Amino acid sequence: MSFFANKKLIFRYGISGITGAVLQTLILYIWVSILGLQAHYLWGVVVGFCIAVTVTFILQKYWTFADREHHHQSHRQFMIYSFTALGSLGLNAMLLQLSKMLFESMGIDFFHVWYLVAQIIIIFIAAVFSFLINYSFTFKTRAN
Repeated sequence: MSFFANKKLIFRYGISGITGAVLQTLILYIWVSILGLQAHYLWGVVVGFCIAVTVTFILQKYWTFADREHHHQSHRQFMIYSFTALGSLGLNAMLLQLSKMLFESMGIDFFHVWYLVAQIIIIFIAAVFSFLINYSFTFKTRAN
C-alpha cells in the first residue's frame, strides 16, 4: 500500500473512530448529566459502547476499509471486531474507574467535567489498539 493510501486509510479510520467516540461520549453525557445516573456511570459507558460499536463497524467495513467484496465474511468480521471492541470496552471501563479514583483521591469532583476529559483520552488510547487489530486481522485484505 502506498503512503498516500495509508494516509487516507488512517484519516478515514480516524473520522469513523471520532464518530463513534462522539456518539459514545454523548450517550455517557446524557446518562450522567441529563438522566442523573452518576451512581451507575459505567452502565452509560456500556450503552454508549454498544451503539457506537455497531455504527463504527459499518463505517469501518464499508468506508474505511472499502470491504464490499467480502459479504460472506461479514459475520466473522463482526465477531473479530466485536471482540476487539469488547477489549477496548474493558480497557475503557478500567481506565475510567482508575481515573475516578485518582481524581477523587485529589479531592476533585470527577463528575463536574473531568469524566468527559478522561473518557476522550481513554477513547484515543483504545483507538490505537483497535486500529492495529482491525488493520491486521478484521479487515485484512491482500493489499495490506
